[in-house]
Formats: sequence, C-alpha cells, structure tokens
Amino acid sequence: MTMRNEPRQKDVLIAEYVYRHEAEFGAGFLADAGIPFRVQADDAGGAYGGMTFTSAARIWVRSQDAEQAREILQVTPDPAIFVQVDDLDEQRSG
Repeated sequence: MTMRNEPRQKDVLIAEYVYRHEAEFGAGFLADAGIPFRVQADDAGGAYGGMTFTSAARIWVRSQDAEQAREILQVTPDPAIFVQVDDLDEQRSG
C-alpha cells in the first residue's frame, strides 16, 4: 500500500440550482469536459422526484477545476441568485 503525502484539496461549490434535474443537466456538461464533479441534493433519495427539501441542488468540483467548470456552466464565482416565483410573476405583470 502506498500512502500519498500530498495535502488533500477541498471541493469547491460552483453552482446551485432549485431542482436536482437542473444540477444533473449542468453536471452533464462537466462530464463531457472530463471534469470530475459531485452533485449534492436533498430530494429524499428520489422518493419525491423534483422536490428539494432543505437546500438547493449543488455542484461541487475539485478546486483546480473550478475556473474551467464555471466557464463551462457560465456561472460567476458566487453561487446563483434565486428568484422567488412570486417575485418573477410580479415582474412580468408589473
């Protein structure tokens, strides 16, 4: 068994989505680019498909891949800003 003496790098949050399927869609672009990723979502293990209970669906990547991943997903270094549906409806009708 060989042990590595390299420090372990932390993953970086690069995007947040309201729904898991949106995060999975974005993650597909990262997979096509060969960037390892992790999708984190609380949807009761799929029992309530499409519903996110406690937080947004998130995409995490290795810190060394963050800049390229953000470019691929066209996101800023800060996570996405969410617009409430009621606010969006108000903007459309106003």
